[in-house]
Amino acid sequence: LAHRPSSSTIVAMAAVEVLPSEQGFARTHAKDAAEETRVFSDEHIAKAHAQLVETFRSGRTKTYEWRKAQLEGLRRLCVENSEQVCKAIISDLGRPKMEAFLGDVTAVVTEIDHTLQHLQSWMQPEAVATPMIQKPGRSCIIREPKGVVLQIAPWNFPVNLSLMGLIAGLAAGNCCLLKPSEIAPSTEELLATLLPKYVDPQAVIVINGGIPESAALLKLRWDHILYTGNGVVARAVARAAAEHLTPITLELGGKSPTIVLPGANIPVAARRILAGKFFNCGQICIAPDYALVHKDAEAQLVKEMQGLVKSWYGEDASTSDSFGRIINERHWDRVRGLIESSGAEVLAQPGEADQASKFIPPTLLRDPSVDSAIMQEEIFGPVLPIVKMDSVEGMIDHINAGEKPLAMYIFGPEAAADRIIARTSSGGVCVNDTVYHILNPDLPFGGVGGSGIGRYHGKWGFDEFSHLRSVMYRATWIDLPQRYPPYSESNLKMMEKFLVGPLMPPGMKKALAAVG
Repeated sequence: LAHRPSSSTIVAMAAVEVLPSEQGFARTHAKDAAEETRVFSDEHIAKAHAQLVETFRSGRTKTYEWRKAQLEGLRRLCVENSEQVCKAIISDLGRPKMEAFLGDVTAVVTEIDHTLQHLQSWMQPEAVATPMIQKPGRSCIIREPKGVVLQIAPWNFPVNLSLMGLIAGLAAGNCCLLKPSEIAPSTEELLATLLPKYVDPQAVIVINGGIPESAALLKLRWDHILYTGNGVVARAVARAAAEHLTPITLELGGKSPTIVLPGANIPVAARRILAGKFFNCGQICIAPDYALVHKDAEAQLVKEMQGLVKSWYGEDASTSDSFGRIINERHWDRVRGLIESSGAEVLAQPGEADQASKFIPPTLLRDPSVDSAIMQEEIFGPVLPIVKMDSVEGMIDHINAGEKPLAMYIFGPEAAADRIIARTSSGGVCVNDTVYHILNPDLPFGGVGGSGIGRYHGKWGFDEFSHLRSVMYRATWIDLPQRYPPYSESNLKMMEKFLVGPLMPPGMKKALAAVG
């Protein structure tokens, strides 16, 4: 469903500017970096890269049959091993099995099915118009694979966000090296074990490990890099890619706002906001980060949300089978610190936070300090600050004062939502729901500004990992001599009339256009 940073790509992080929204993750990853151990040598990584280059140069990945076989293999991997996938995710994240299945199995299978349904048509040359001056001839766009792709995946949806990139990369005919997140070790190991059994092992290679492996990978020349995580690491990845002029796709995050307007269906809004916030214990890059609620709707929304938290999770959410855990103790410390320093009124918090079990209860906060860390940093946890606003204008100003978010959620009449959409910017928008927009494979998923570069899912992913090659075919049965030397004044005047005009009177042009 969405994503989060892997510490394994912190390359020269000290030289990277850290934005306020990224401060917490920068501190956490600086700690993570201290305990890295080596899994693969530079030599092993270089040989894996060379193998992928050799496979791509063989040409076999370009055929429809090969691409189809890889996608079908990924589908079988998910279906035949769904129980193992869920167990690995539960081991790494403490996620409810329902959420593991929906977020990391069914979402991937749905994307594969959509891609298989359309792949042949996507691969066909796309005919485009040819100007009159260039006729007789025809023009088209050929989508061809870029080559060898590096994909660095995150820990929060460790199967989904590893395989989603592979779906796009393989559908486009590329060879791929996958670097899963070492922060989710059970899933990392499972992917390394299963993938060679289901896809071409000479075209898809998994490299496990941490910072040393990632640093070695980023020194190599790739034809495209997909990184999913935070802006701190993304800028390090971008700098490494720039050394080879490698194109990149950066799927990041930020503080995705939720706006609740007068006229919103409050009971539905409360359910959908909390469902998006608490799925995977809030560890989703497109989770509603905070809520800006109009003063006329705030009291009812708070009452609804308080009732939902109690009815969903009881008096102690740590005993609920429907609530997950924070990935590790360091992130637990970070999220706990955000709550304690917020200066906010606690509206709901069923249960006591426990570091040993990495449990933080679903938490609703009212009116935190605008200067507090929780209103400056991406939360990435099960905590929803609720801020009462006097006007829609104030909501828009608040959003526009920060970095452009990956997602925006607006609850209220569509006409009012459209006015807010027109005056703000975000990677995507969902009106009267949360998260659901990324499940439509015909919509591009990606950020803008600090929330990301590029986009994928469906055809958008196929295009992202393809080179769009321009091709023109010219006929030879006519070849006007005026284009060749020696040039003459008469030829120049003729070219001026033909290319700039008017070669024919405007009235005649209009009449000819009217009759086709």
